[in-house]
Formats: sequence, C-alpha cells, structure tokens
Amino acid sequence: MKLRYLTKLLTIILLIVSITSCQQNSAKFELKGKLSGITDGKIILTLCSEDESQKSDTVLIKKGEFIFTGNISEPTQCVIKVEGKEHGAYFYAENAKMTMTGDADTLYKAIITGGIVNESEKSFQTDLDKLVKSIKDKFKADSLLKVYAATKDEGTKKLIDVYSAEFRIAYDKYQLGYIKQNPASYYSAILIEQSAFGKSAANIEDDLLMLDPKLNDTKIVKGIREMIENLKTSDVKADTFTNNAPEMSYFVDKTFTGAGYKDMVYLATLPNDNICALRKDGVVTIINPKGGKVMEFKSEIGGKPSAIAVDESENIYVFGSIYENKSVQSRGKTTQIETPVKVECLVFNLKGVTVRTIELAGIVTATGAKVANNKIMVADTRTKMIAIYNAETGEKISAIEKLRTCCGILDFSIRNNEILVANLGAFRVNGFDYAGKATISFGQRGNGINDFHGCCNPVGVAFLSTGGIVTVEKDPTRIKTYSKEGAKVISGIDELVKGCRYIPMAVDSRDNVYLASMTSGVIKCIPAK
Repeated sequence: MKLRYLTKLLTIILLIVSITSCQQNSAKFELKGKLSGITDGKIILTLCSEDESQKSDTVLIKKGEFIFTGNISEPTQCVIKVEGKEHGAYFYAENAKMTMTGDADTLYKAIITGGIVNESEKSFQTDLDKLVKSIKDKFKADSLLKVYAATKDEGTKKLIDVYSAEFRIAYDKYQLGYIKQNPASYYSAILIEQSAFGKSAANIEDDLLMLDPKLNDTKIVKGIREMIENLKTSDVKADTFTNNAPEMSYFVDKTFTGAGYKDMVYLATLPNDNICALRKDGVVTIINPKGGKVMEFKSEIGGKPSAIAVDESENIYVFGSIYENKSVQSRGKTTQIETPVKVECLVFNLKGVTVRTIELAGIVTATGAKVANNKIMVADTRTKMIAIYNAETGEKISAIEKLRTCCGILDFSIRNNEILVANLGAFRVNGFDYAGKATISFGQRGNGINDFHGCCNPVGVAFLSTGGIVTVEKDPTRIKTYSKEGAKVISGIDELVKGCRYIPMAVDSRDNVYLASMTSGVIKCIPAK
C-alpha cells in the first residue's frame, strides 16, 4: 500500500517538474523599447483581438526605455501608443524577443524587429510598397487626385477609377503569389482572413487549401473555418431570398419637389407615408409625398445629429453622438481631438414637443436607427454592432456584433422580427433575428449586377412590401432592386455623393424609395404601374 502511494506521489512530482521545466524553457513575449523625445511616462500596448480575455497593458517609461513581457497564445496584431500622444505603431506580437526604437511623437515610424510574423509582414509590405509606387507612377496618381479635388472633372474621375481597378487586380495577384510561395507561414493565414470578407464560402475554402496542413489547428484557421460554416448555413443568392417578389421597374419622380431639402443626414417614414428628414443642424423636417413641407422643428439634440426613427404611435426619435475634446500630444504640441463618448436620444411628438429622453448605454455613435415592437435598434459604427434596447426602459436586450464597418458608415432595415444589415466592409447584406442570430446573407465584392462595388458597399438596404429589397451603393451611386428576376439598377439617378459618404434612404408603404443628397436635396423613385 505504501509502495503504491509512493509510486503515485513520485509520478505526480515528476509531472510537476516536467511542466515547470517546459514553462521555463518555452518562449515568452518580450518587447524592449527605447524612445527619443521622452524621458518618463507611460506606454500602452493593446492587442487588436476580438478575444475579450486579451486586454491592454501599460508599463512605465524610464529614461526613455520600457519593456513589455507576457504570454501570447498566437501571433496577434497590436497597437502601441505613448500615453497622451496621438500616433501609435501597429505590429504583430508573438512569443519572441522583440525590440522597438523610435521617437515618441512619431511612433508610427518606429522600427520594430523580431518575431517571425512581424518580420514576414514587413517583408510583404516592402515588396508591396514597390508595386504600389510603380502603379502610382504609371498613372501619376498624386497629380490625378489633386486635379480631381480641385475640378471634380468627370474625365479625371474615370482615370482614377481605372487606376483603382488596376491596383486592386495587382494587389490580389501579389497577395495570391505570396501565399502560394509561403504556404506554411502564419502570415499567409492572416492574409487569407483579411481577404475573406466579400468572398463566398467556396472561394474561402479554396484559399485555405493553399495553406500547409500544419496550420489547421491554429486559432486563426479555425476562425476562418467557422466563418465558412456560418456562410454555408446562411448564404443565399439574392434571387433565392426574394423568389416570391415580382419584378418592379422604378423611375425618378420628376414631379417631386425635394431639391430644397439639402444637408439631410437621415430619413425615416411616418405611418401616413410622410417622410421625416433630419438635417445636420438638428432640424427635423416632415415632407409629404409630393415634396411639400408639412412642418419642421429644431430638435436641440446634443452633439452631432445623426439618425432619426419613428414608432407606430408617430413618436419621433432623434439620435445624436456626444463628443468630448481629448488632449493629445504630437510633435511637441498639444491638440484637441473630438472623440465620441455616448449617444443621446430625444423623443418628440408630431408637434415637435419633447416627450422624454432615453439613455442608451454601450454605444458611442448612432449611424442608423429604427424603432418597432417596443424596441429601439441603433447602429454604432465605432463598436461595429447594432444594439437592441427596450424602448420604455432603455435597457439593452441584445446586440448584433462583429460587423464590418467602413468609412464611419453602418445602417440597417427591419421587417417583422428580422434585421437586414448593410454590412459594407464585408460587401454583403446580412440578415439577423432580434436575438442576434444570423439568418441569411448574400453579396460579394465585384462590379457585376449581383456584386457590390467600390471600396466598401452597400451603405443602405431596405425591405419592400412585395418581398423584394432595395440596396444603395456609393461612389458611383447605384440603387438596385431585387426580385425573383434578380437585381436591377434604377436608372436616371445622378451621383448623390462624392467618395465614401453615406446616402440616406427611406421606403414608404407604397414602396416609394426616397434618397437624400447633401447638395441636391431629396429625390423620390416610384415603381412603374
């Protein structure tokens, strides 16, 4: 009995010694830094990961030097910033010895060495910079952009579009070549993850086949496979999703007198089919279906007015993002930067009288909003989510998270218990229920009628009563309706915005589509009879 006990105890002791020895010999993350322009202070390292268990770390700078240590399960992109300074540096951290040298005021120029993935990223970027320069020189891109900024010449804009298209093709070819030449590189898996958005499940699977099987058990590859499985269960063709919707042809209603309603940042529809338009100065204008002004009032919303919504009782909800000035130091100077800190929501009746104020916790911007079924739904581009609240108490119920925002834009539409998101950074439309569970998705990056073009699109999406939908793309403006016959572009619409700008849209009960241009007012598209 004693012998068995001693044998078991000895086994446990040996196991503990073995584990301790492995831990002592295993590599750890270590970043030693030496900075000019600062003697003492604090420096912050933040892992750019969606894993909530990985948080920021802060250490002291003493005599211009600092050191971070820790354990990072897999290589992760990080940002490092000196406290109180504006600029930071991005790099890939991993369990390896790394060094950093630079100036506190221009940290983005810092030299960070060490780590296999970090060095791989630098090598990839070096050759990419050469490619970018060659294409820019070929098109004299800097000159083109200056000319277009000064003249808004359409011929110059077309040349810029050709330049952008050639750059995208060249970049995709270069990235593909890198992955094929470095199939065992963790950085190749990072590139596949970065390029996955806007692709179909089959295309992403093809990309993964290029990787060495030894990467299969890494967190990043498992995450990509999870993305593929989610796409397989929710991905549909748009015409399948709208297979019961009859084809509808639209044209611009030339009789609608909406040219005078400029500077509108968001549109909503009242139950009687009047349109609520929110101007950038906080004025709410109610417009009838012919373009006449019914009334208007100043909402006095705090911060920057950004969204408007209407409930079944014709209460009008106005949302604004509250900003605070944050002091940052750059190149020896202290400047103030506006930073969003919270969202304010004021509720008005049709006479413009304030009914109540609602506090909405957990969001800092309101780039889109809807109210229905006693719920307030708000899109927040900063947190990359759509938060759902109880309309009476303001208590958060659920959220749709990890959306692919871009250009400070994020908007959505609702019908019954379904939410359609214009997930522009992913070049997709994604559907969810109110609990945040994915239902459907469609779309991919491209220039075809069924694709979404540009740097990121669509910027808007809405349901039609027929079972169809309508999407909005910017730069160039393209409004598409989807039915059982597939996608169809609404013709006769001029360019509504320049560059990466949001295009407000609202659809009434008769499926009339209203769009707002900051400079050209509100236009109305009506279905052909």
